[in-house]
Amino acid sequence: MRIRPSAPVAAFVLPLVLAACAGHHPTPPLASVAEPDGQIFAALDIGFRAEEAADGAALRAAASLLDSAGARPAGGQADLMERWRAMAAERGEALPPVRGRIAGPAYRNGVIAGGAAAVLRDSFHSGRAARVSVQTRGAGTLRLSIRRNDGEPVCEALASTVPVSCQWVPVWSEPFTIEITNLTGGQIPYYLITN
Repeated sequence: MRIRPSAPVAAFVLPLVLAACAGHHPTPPLASVAEPDGQIFAALDIGFRAEEAADGAALRAAASLLDSAGARPAGGQADLMERWRAMAAERGEALPPVRGRIAGPAYRNGVIAGGAAAVLRDSFHSGRAARVSVQTRGAGTLRLSIRRNDGEPVCEALASTVPVSCQWVPVWSEPFTIEITNLTGGQIPYYLITN
């Protein structure tokens, strides 16, 4: 699935990102919104910055971006679209109605301590492209490793300042192990997206 935002979406997002950056410490660059998961990474980044700044318009934009991407929270994760919609409404921002989501990418938001790893299991369908993407929300390097159910490695990639993805087509419908390892000494917040 390729995400291609319309010119109005891109024109709307850029000023919000720039405004959200004003007065804050340096952060890694946002993923290109044209990348497969770029719209979701951008929405997550804008939303968390908007929470810190109590910016209702940016919260509304982040919620709308998540909705238009069809993203949903992974199991056990907070529904950020609903949270940001509520926060924007509390700040007087008018919100369009939410469209229903049947399927789509799932996102996670987490923090990994220095030298530690987060290990997740997720199932992917045979014959369909599977993709897992990770982006750091701070300084440091994460290793993304994907292994089949039998332990066979599928993909490994390093993420530091730009998001990375592992993409493959499973032969069998089965659970895969997703491991995100912090290769630095300090804790690193991150976003993870699975399709």
